[in-house]
Amino acid sequence: MIMSGIVGFCLGFLMPVIASRFGKILPADPGMILLRLFHKPHFPYTPNVSRRRLLRRKWWKLAFHSLLWGCLLASLYTASYFLLVSQMSVWGMFFCTLICFCIIVDQQYFLLPDFFTIPLLLGGFTAAAFVDDLPIEYSLVGAFFGYFVSVVSVFVMGLIRKAEFGAGDVKMVTALGTWLGAPGLNFTLLLAFMLFALRVLINAKRNGAFGPALGLAALVAFFIIYAK
Repeated sequence: MIMSGIVGFCLGFLMPVIASRFGKILPADPGMILLRLFHKPHFPYTPNVSRRRLLRRKWWKLAFHSLLWGCLLASLYTASYFLLVSQMSVWGMFFCTLICFCIIVDQQYFLLPDFFTIPLLLGGFTAAAFVDDLPIEYSLVGAFFGYFVSVVSVFVMGLIRKAEFGAGDVKMVTALGTWLGAPGLNFTLLLAFMLFALRVLINAKRNGAFGPALGLAALVAFFIIYAK
């Protein structure tokens, strides 16, 4: 339990740094992304005093966010260990990690890279092959349902106004279907739209990334479905 929390904190602490590189990497194939993610970071120096202060504030902000994400992922790892059925504990940590990466990258760059959504999809099918609480037919139906609902939503929204539900969102919803099944995905989408609407009301902005709301809703649904 302690080890899982430590691993979760270390990985979560690195998330903002890793996510900050996606704006410089994409578009790129998965191999190039993997190579560039671990590229030596660059710490620029400038003789301008105000510029140095700005950079210092930026690094302090990054450190603060790193601590927050470290604590969050450590909490999710610990919750996976204690709250989920035994067969889903490790899979729950895998799920939480990819969901958190999707949230933080979409929040910054308004995109959901295949680098995370495809492993999320494949991970759901793989888990269904080994976990009794996630039957393979449940996973397949959920994936089909997620893809169908996403495509129909994009089509309907496109008739009304310019569609803001991108291809990354379609892939993420389809991937979530493999883990949550059709009933769980229904609950997830309903909760995600409620969270997104709440965010719109608070920020008074109609545009925004849907991935964070979708990811938070998926985490809630996941722990409800696979709780002991």
